[in-house]
Amino acid sequence: MDWRNLLCSLIVALSVTPTLSDDPFLPPKLTASTTGLDHAFSKLESGIKTAVHSRSAPWNTSLTHFAIEVTSAEESLWKTSHTASGSTEVTDQTYFRIGSVSKVYTVLAVLLLQKQGKWSIKDPIAKHIPELRDGENKGGMKWDEITLETLASQLSGIPREYAQGDWTDAYYEELEGIGEPIEFGLPPVSGDEVPKCAFDSPGVRPCSRQELISGFKRRTAAFAPNYLATYSNVAFILLGLALESLTGQNYEAVISSTIFEPFDLRHTTLTKPADREGAIPNVTNDWNSDLSTYNPTGGIYSTTSDLCAFARAILTNQFLDESATNAWFHPRSFSSDPGFSYGMPWEIFRTDALLEDMPRFQTIVTKAGGVQGYTSQFLLLPEYNIAMAVLVAGDGTALSWLREETLKAIVPAVEEVSKQQADEGYSGSYVAPSSELGALNSSISVTLDKKHGLLLTSWISNGTDFLAGYKAVYRRMTGRGPDHTQLFPTRLRRGTSGQGEVWRVRPVANFPSTGVVNTNLIEDVDSFTYASRAVEEFVFLYGEENTVVGVELPALRITLKKEVKERRTNLKNSGSEQKLLGGTKSFWS
Repeated sequence: MDWRNLLCSLIVALSVTPTLSDDPFLPPKLTASTTGLDHAFSKLESGIKTAVHSRSAPWNTSLTHFAIEVTSAEESLWKTSHTASGSTEVTDQTYFRIGSVSKVYTVLAVLLLQKQGKWSIKDPIAKHIPELRDGENKGGMKWDEITLETLASQLSGIPREYAQGDWTDAYYEELEGIGEPIEFGLPPVSGDEVPKCAFDSPGVRPCSRQELISGFKRRTAAFAPNYLATYSNVAFILLGLALESLTGQNYEAVISSTIFEPFDLRHTTLTKPADREGAIPNVTNDWNSDLSTYNPTGGIYSTTSDLCAFARAILTNQFLDESATNAWFHPRSFSSDPGFSYGMPWEIFRTDALLEDMPRFQTIVTKAGGVQGYTSQFLLLPEYNIAMAVLVAGDGTALSWLREETLKAIVPAVEEVSKQQADEGYSGSYVAPSSELGALNSSISVTLDKKHGLLLTSWISNGTDFLAGYKAVYRRMTGRGPDHTQLFPTRLRRGTSGQGEVWRVRPVANFPSTGVVNTNLIEDVDSFTYASRAVEEFVFLYGEENTVVGVELPALRITLKKEVKERRTNLKNSGSEQKLLGGTKSFWS
């Protein structure tokens, strides 16, 4: 086979790369005083205060407490709060009920026990709650096909609730206006069919473990396991019961010993804090409610300060190693909305609405929660290694407004910091150092493009315009040239001290979407090698001052030295780099 045809066959997969990498930069280094962030936070603070004090906010500000905090992986970046009229001041240390955000702690405990080798998330739930197999299974639920993982991923097919939501519940008689079930057109029922317990129902005690299990076994499945995602609180109650069975401790002791205490989360608890320490709204609320067996699905109290400390521990891989943390952030199933997926137990959103000058999708890994009087949301943006917590007590409509305003303010600001740090760190010319045999005519140039990211604008190998050849092969295979050649990070390190930071390069073309299936969205890298080394692999090397000093090109068996900024300016003013290096030839044309 002719070498040119071989090269064409190797690079063909690159013709279907997407327009942009989701993460064109590494997470920036952020502090509260980072230039650009300070202005964004000041403007955000002013906007929130104006909305609250002018009563133009789309919620009842006189009845509503809230606290918001934003953090990087290293430190808290910004916080604000509001106290409703006549109440104790709300701060970042004030307790709120966080509702279903509690599910994150439940899943993390499951993953930590797997890490310790005590079980596998692939275990069927019946292995750890054998009572599910005992006796008659009236509902026909397939307990041996429902694993810890499917429960945590909302793929179990188990109904949302047991007892809560039952129309025999007094809650529906008193608060929803249903009245007596018979008057609503329902037949009379009695005996075992009517739950004798419930969550947060007037005059009804919480369900015990045995009552819950017996009740679950009478329920029929909503869907077959792993067929379709559907939100289920029961799934997380079962995970909590499994944690208790495995450890021999109650749920509160399990979560405290595996998460709260080892990671110093002193303001996160399942025990009701003192009233003076809490945000207690002047509306019907669950501040005093004992959720009991429902704790794994929604029973935790916490603060924005502790939630952000929790986020920092997640983002810095203190709970799980980097690979396991990355896996934890990935979706497990789709939803009816193409921009939303279920994780474990995350609600994962993909949006391109936050950036104007560099349109691409951001992934926001979230968990929302709510019990009476409280709404909350915990959000992580792994691309930037930032997170935020929004806690509301009172009018729950405040949550979406506060979340949206905060995201719209901080994401563009952090993006600009990312660009600036990438430009300062990587942009420039890299040339082959001189040796006893003279200077080898090899070099690359890296430039920041504010719309796309870091671009490879020149690539000379031993006097040959390698980048032009790379593009020529691409053009021959696709019928058009790439719009640009982009560098993107892999989050891999090379070398004994991790001083080598691995990036990849690839041609990118804006192919129009045609047909029902758009294969232009397939991610495909490492298709072009030379003697078993990836041609598109670039390893940036760091010096003693933690700055980039060079780049290794493994396939070309060469390391290039980064030129100092003054030399870069001289090169630019003196004409093209190729001319200064003695000219180039095209071996590809």
